[in-house]
Amino acid sequence: MYRYFTIFIFLCALATGTKAQSFAFADSLFEAGDYELAAVEYERCVYLSESRQTTYEAWKRCAQSYKMLGRYDKAGDALECCVGKTYSDYLQLALYRYLGGYYETSSFVVERCEMLFDTVGEDMYLIKMLALNEQELYDSARVVADSLVAKHFKSTGEDIMPLIDSLYALKPRLKSETLGWYLSLVPGLGHVYAGQYGLGAAALLMNVAALGFGVWQALEGCYITAYLGGAGLLSTTYPGAMRSATHYIKKANYKRTSSFNNGCKEALINALH
Repeated sequence: MYRYFTIFIFLCALATGTKAQSFAFADSLFEAGDYELAAVEYERCVYLSESRQTTYEAWKRCAQSYKMLGRYDKAGDALECCVGKTYSDYLQLALYRYLGGYYETSSFVVERCEMLFDTVGEDMYLIKMLALNEQELYDSARVVADSLVAKHFKSTGEDIMPLIDSLYALKPRLKSETLGWYLSLVPGLGHVYAGQYGLGAAALLMNVAALGFGVWQALEGCYITAYLGGAGLLSTTYPGAMRSATHYIKKANYKRTSSFNNGCKEALINALH
């Protein structure tokens, strides 16, 4: 129903021949808090635009609408369409990509901005540094942090550098997923490597029980029961334990990186602002 209503707006707007240069209706929707429909109306203005400036302004307002909805991926897409972006636009684009989880793209936007403009502000460096942290490129992030302090905090650098040193000295040590996979070939060891000792013991017991049942039934001459019960159960518990161990290793790494990145983000923002 909502999709048909949106299409209806497009058709009515085209039929009435409203000028693209007028953002009055879209602005009224935005001010009323109807950001979804405001974004649709701003996009209509783009399609009917007769000037580059109108197109630019419509995309910017469309991006703002998606930002208010918390849809940073769509906000970034809209702002990316702007031709002749200013430094402020690139800053917003880098932020939208970062908030949308596109950390590599966010870093690329900052690098592009560095090539286009003579000077890059502290906020842009901070976004790049945090984006590199999220990619677990801590050495590169540290280089950006040093550049940030050298270019924008010369007078207070002596106070900030010890903080940066202390933060990156505690960068997370991640568990090897490859090593974890090989360890999980022995049921329970992968879980122990991930720090899940209870689950490791349970995985070992389940697999030993399945194997033991199969061997017992085979020795008793109950080959069908051995195959269906022992081997069948083992074919489920063994690969299941491997997948579970891999999952918990990834989860442990995620917790470590998230804890470091969030702490680093909070400390740096407070120190630099």
